[in-house]
Amino acid sequence: MIENWSDYTVESGDFKMEVLHQKFVPLAETAVYFELSGEINLYNSQVMKENLEILISKGISHIFLNFEQVSYIDSSGLGVCLGIHSRLMKQHGYIRIISPSEKVRYVLELTKLKSLLQIFPTLEQAVQAN
Repeated sequence: MIENWSDYTVESGDFKMEVLHQKFVPLAETAVYFELSGEINLYNSQVMKENLEILISKGISHIFLNFEQVSYIDSSGLGVCLGIHSRLMKQHGYIRIISPSEKVRYVLELTKLKSLLQIFPTLEQAVQAN
């Protein structure tokens, strides 16, 4: 497991993914919650993928990604989410998307990925889901 999550922040251009500890929603030791902001595009989706893969290799099997502040996502960003989703499913884990912005929600609906990826309005609901 990762010993210190408190300063785990990744930035690339205007993209940022930051671990936030939730006082009111306890997470398992194998889970991590990120708030993402900015654009997830060809240039920074690789950074996102590399960091999520590092966490998976260190024992994380439940990933919660808050997309509320994500202003844009392209096919490379969607590909990262699908690839991580597929990898975690093989390990009996999951990736869950929390509160996608209206633009991201539109892309998820347009690409029909809304039915494949698990999307929840709040972290509490995502944690409680089976």
